[in-house]
Amino acid sequence: MEKTIKSFDVVAEATHPFIYTFTVGKEFGGQTVDDIIEHDGVFKLFNRKDELITEIQLPVVGVKYEYPSTTPN
Repeated sequence: MEKTIKSFDVVAEATHPFIYTFTVGKEFGGQTVDDIIEHDGVFKLFNRKDELITEIQLPVVGVKYEYPSTTPN
């Protein structure tokens, strides 16, 4: 069963560490995130044109997935 990443949480740091959530449908860098793909521990954010917005390489503390619904026969 294939799953889709809906959001993920990272530890970010400015003056104090905090948790930041990247979510499908939320804006980042002036663009709406349409897809999130993880490859070798790097999370990549894409817009609706499948153009890469950015790559995130921060410590991940949680990932939320969406699983396709299955209809029983």
